Amino acid sequence: MNRRMVYFMAVLCVFSLCRSSSFSAEAPASSISEPFFDVRGGVDNCRIKFMQQKTGRIAYLGGSITTMKGWRELTYDLFKKRFPETNFEFIDAGIGGTNSTLGAFRFEEDAFKNGPVDLLFLEFAVNDGGGDSPDNRRMRAMEGIVRRARRLNPKIDVIMQYFIHQGQIQEINQGKTPAAILDHDKVAKHYNIPIINLSQEMTRRLNAGEFTWDQFSRDSCHPSPFGHEQYLQCIEAFLDAAWKKPIAPDEEMQTYPTPAPLDSMNYENGRFVNVRQTLSIQGWKLVEGWKAEKTCNYGGPVDVYTAEQPGDELKLVFEGSLIGIYAIAGFDAGILEYSIDHGEAQTLDLFDYYCTQFHRPVCRILAENLTAGRHEITIRMKKDKNEKSTGHACRILKWAVN
Repeated sequence: MNRRMVYFMAVLCVFSLCRSSSFSAEAPASSISEPFFDVRGGVDNCRIKFMQQKTGRIAYLGGSITTMKGWRELTYDLFKKRFPETNFEFIDAGIGGTNSTLGAFRFEEDAFKNGPVDLLFLEFAVNDGGGDSPDNRRMRAMEGIVRRARRLNPKIDVIMQYFIHQGQIQEINQGKTPAAILDHDKVAKHYNIPIINLSQEMTRRLNAGEFTWDQFSRDSCHPSPFGHEQYLQCIEAFLDAAWKKPIAPDEEMQTYPTPAPLDSMNYENGRFVNVRQTLSIQGWKLVEGWKAEKTCNYGGPVDVYTAEQPGDELKLVFEGSLIGIYAIAGFDAGILEYSIDHGEAQTLDLFDYYCTQFHRPVCRILAENLTAGRHEITIRMKKDKNEKSTGHACRILKWAVN
């Protein structure tokens, strides 16, 4: 059976057809070496819950490699086989082409939408590549996700994974650690969170000639069915090591300690604010069920607070130290002019490389490091526009606040 998958990453977003939805192709025998994972604080709490209470909720937060059909769904069978009497709920909280910054703002809404989560798979190492910028504060975002998770459920187990991008291979072979993995691991170490370094292990297997890149992936990072089987092998090896000691029938789950933050400005309080709280001054309007012909990484009609003309202006009063927009950008994306608390005006061009191809969700941070408290932002659409844009539009799904 054919299926359509969205391939989107830091430098590419294309659609590709996979020839088969079957993941039964056997991967060759491989030597599993422990150095590619670190059990650290372990994942015994969820194991105790699965065994004793016979229920479990597992969430998967990440980008397109998480949400595409593959390793995530393969783990469903893995957990069901290990705990055959347990009733599981699996939550796909992945969105293609998005990084941990957006992940931090949508975390509770997407991962905890049905209640407390027992085990969280967390992965943004591929989409968090590139330099540090307001839209890519990966350490603040990853720390915020971890701290928010532990606040929502102090007994939650977290597994941080580092998927491979083809561009990482040369760095790893030179003895270097890719920047995103290095930053993510600083957070994982600080909170004693287990990690599975799939980038390191896939590079080792490639170097050993166990398979070629073309066998593993159809592009620069998205695994083929064979590649997903490789990831599953590694996850299973990790669980074998983490759960090698038996659990006593009366074993109790432990509350994880929460150390002082690495960064006081982390996104622990990251959240969305409904666009209906916006004060429309001129031109902006709520459009329910807006839809576009060509889209990527979201589906169906969406409700958006929309401006389409130069001079359209709005205001929002918010509480926090950061403000951003979660918006849909596409062919007609315009340029924002905005100010915080009546301060100096700044500009942001919403039109980027991908806007020539489709409409997609984007997260853009407008102001950060503000004094915690009450602030007001004013946004207006500029008369100027990107020469490639067909209009002056801004369509806000939600406000991002920390």
